[in-house]
Amino acid sequence: MKSVTGGVTAAKGFNACGVAAGIKPSKKLDLALIVTDHPARAAGVLTTNRVKAASVLISQARLRRGRASAILINSGCANCLTGDAGRQDALRLTRAVARRLRIPENDVLVASTGLIGKRLPVERVLRAVPSLVKHVSRANHADAAQAILTTDLRIKEAAVETMIGGHRCRVGGMAKGAGMIAPSMATMLCVVTTDVVIAPALLRTLLRQATARTFNRITVDGDMSTNDTVFALASGDAGAVIRSTGTSARLFARTLETVMERLATLIVQDGEGVTRTMRVHVDGARTDRDAQACARQIANSPLVKTMLAGSDPNPGRIAAAAGASTARFDAARLEIAIGSHTIVANGMARLNNVAMLRRLLSRPAVTVRVNLHAGRGSGWMLASDLTEDYVRINAGYAT
Repeated sequence: MKSVTGGVTAAKGFNACGVAAGIKPSKKLDLALIVTDHPARAAGVLTTNRVKAASVLISQARLRRGRASAILINSGCANCLTGDAGRQDALRLTRAVARRLRIPENDVLVASTGLIGKRLPVERVLRAVPSLVKHVSRANHADAAQAILTTDLRIKEAAVETMIGGHRCRVGGMAKGAGMIAPSMATMLCVVTTDVVIAPALLRTLLRQATARTFNRITVDGDMSTNDTVFALASGDAGAVIRSTGTSARLFARTLETVMERLATLIVQDGEGVTRTMRVHVDGARTDRDAQACARQIANSPLVKTMLAGSDPNPGRIAAAAGASTARFDAARLEIAIGSHTIVANGMARLNNVAMLRRLLSRPAVTVRVNLHAGRGSGWMLASDLTEDYVRINAGYAT
């Protein structure tokens, strides 16, 4: 397996583009389109939030067919809490794209991101559709990745190449997300493309498994969006057939997860106001579920996050978060370490070198290890710190 360039168009059979449609007052790119050379197998994982944007509801219905030929994504407006009018706006846009591409309207998936509660400037966006369709190409993947950003500072792309069954195959993708990132589905937008041959049901299964092990294990602020979407499209152009049993499925699953984990890491690193990241490993739990629950509680704790922001070694905050989780363990056996340096042993704090611990916590990437000494279960989470910049960004987001 090796890294390649190209992001969402790295695999054969995909083209993309991004244009400024006038949704954002800044005049930045805000409308992206991914187009397949021919109908592709499609799967998705969508938000579990009970409040869902129009785009989520439309795509949810269309994904049941297991095929798609295009994905339209806008940024700057979530098109959520907009009622039936918002739904009709989204349908008008997918209809316009379908006509330009000469494909069935149901073959167009849609996603939106941005401020909740406002309708899309649909007439303005419709005027941008001809230019959007005209400029799709394999070379314009970065423009598409740029057009889906909101408070992100950098585009997020990843792609890898591997051999499956004697065929050279690729998986590539793009994502956005800087705030409202929490481990309950993929709290962001992501499009993954591949050129393997795979049935929609198997693609859906492997996408869900990869989401659980990647996007569901990241957190910036603990909030879940109304627009969370992960799409996967498979063109089949590489010729490698992925079957539900055998080595092909394992190889493809590993490749898919590699791309999604890289995108997930980029999201946390680019979180709103983030200065450093923290990987929380929990071992010695009764079960993997207990370990994951403990890691999630620590990673989502505002007190642990602000401790990280201030490079302030505070074992009590980590221990309290672990104890507040649903994981069952004996507090007298709890062990916590920052890097390789133990700060809690046998349930008692050990701060022998605070200056050294501060230096460890000042690094761009920090590792926290927790051992519950209750079994063999393990789990992990990737989190960010929580800074004053995060508060500043979100205190004035709507204005």
